[in-house]
Amino acid sequence: MSYAKGLEGVVVDETKVSNVEGEIGRLTYRGYPIEALVSQDYVTVMWLVLFGDLPSDGQRLSLETYLSLHGALSDSDVNLLRSLQSTLHPMAMLQGMIPLLQMSDVNFSSLDSDTSQGLQIVAKIPTLIAHYHRIQEGLPLIEFRPEMSYLESFLMMFNGQAAEEQSIEVLKVAQILQLEHSFNAGTFASKCVSSTLASINAVMAAGVGALSGELHGGADEAAVMAAREAASPENAKAFVSKLLARKGKLMGMGHREYKVVDPRALILKPMAESLCKGTPAENLYETLQALEIEFNAEMQARGKDLWANVEYYKGAVFVALGIPADNFTALFAMARSVGWLAHFIEDRQDNRIFRPKAEYTGQQYRDLSA
Repeated sequence: MSYAKGLEGVVVDETKVSNVEGEIGRLTYRGYPIEALVSQDYVTVMWLVLFGDLPSDGQRLSLETYLSLHGALSDSDVNLLRSLQSTLHPMAMLQGMIPLLQMSDVNFSSLDSDTSQGLQIVAKIPTLIAHYHRIQEGLPLIEFRPEMSYLESFLMMFNGQAAEEQSIEVLKVAQILQLEHSFNAGTFASKCVSSTLASINAVMAAGVGALSGELHGGADEAAVMAAREAASPENAKAFVSKLLARKGKLMGMGHREYKVVDPRALILKPMAESLCKGTPAENLYETLQALEIEFNAEMQARGKDLWANVEYYKGAVFVALGIPADNFTALFAMARSVGWLAHFIEDRQDNRIFRPKAEYTGQQYRDLSA
C-alpha cells in the first residue's frame, strides 16, 4: 500500500464550487476569475459561491434580507458570550459558540432547515466577532444594524463608528478573496464532519477549528507578529538570517497549491500598500515587504521560489482597518464560512461518509498467551 503524507496530490472528491489552478496561478469561483469578482457586490459573490450562478436583483435582495433578519444574537447568546473567559482567542470563541447559537426555524426560500441554519450562522459570525471584541476591550456592545450592508454593519459593531466607503470596499475585496479555496484543510475538515450527517453547526465549528492553526488561517496573524518582532525594514535581513538559522518559517510565504505567485496576493498587496501609506500601519507594511524581499533572496539562493500568499499582506490591511491581530483569522472564518456552506450543500446531494485507509506500521499480531 502506498500513501501520500498530508494527502498531497490525492484526489478525494469532485466539486463545482471553486478551481485552484496552481501551476498557472489562477483561482475561479464557479468558473469566474477572482480578478473580476472583486468588483462585484459581496452578497452577489456569496450567492454565486453558494448556489452556482450570479443572482438576479431579486435573488440578491432576498439573500441580503435573510442575512439581515438573522444577524442579531439572542439575549441568551449574548449572555453566554459574556460568560466566556475574556482571554480566549476569538477563534476558540467561535468554535465554542457556533454549536450553541439559538437558531430560527424560518427557512430561506426552498432550502432545507440545515442549509438555512447555515446561512443564519454566516449572518451571525460577524456579530459574534464584533461583540466578543468589545467585551474583551471592556466596551459597550453596538447592536446589529439590519439596515446596513453585511460588511458595513460588521465594521460599525466592531469599531463603534460608521466606516468610510474606502474601508468597506477594501474589506469587501479581502473577504471575497477568502471566501473559497477548494479542498483546503478547513474545508476538508468540514467535509469530513458533514459526511457523517452531523449538523451544520458541527460542520462550521470543525472548519473553524482547522482554520485556527498557524499553518492554515493563522498565518496572517503570525506574519504580522514576525514583522512586529523585526520592528523595521532595516532589521529585515538580520531577522531573516536568524529565523532561517533556527530553521524557522516566515508564515504567509509560499503555498502548497501555487507554483507561481498566489493570484489573491497580487490583488491584496497593492491594496495594502495604498491603504497603509501615510498611516501608523505604513511601517508594518514596509517591514513585511522588506522581509519578503530578504526571504525570497535567501530561498532563491537555495534553489527555491517562495512568494507571499494571500495571508502575508492581509494583516496589514486589517491593521489599517482598525482590526487587531488576534481577530485576523476570525475574519477569515467569517468569509470562509460561505465556502464551507457551499461544500455542505454540494456534498449533501450525494453523500458518502469519509473513511480512508491507513498503512499500519506498528507491531504485528502477537499472542498474549504465548
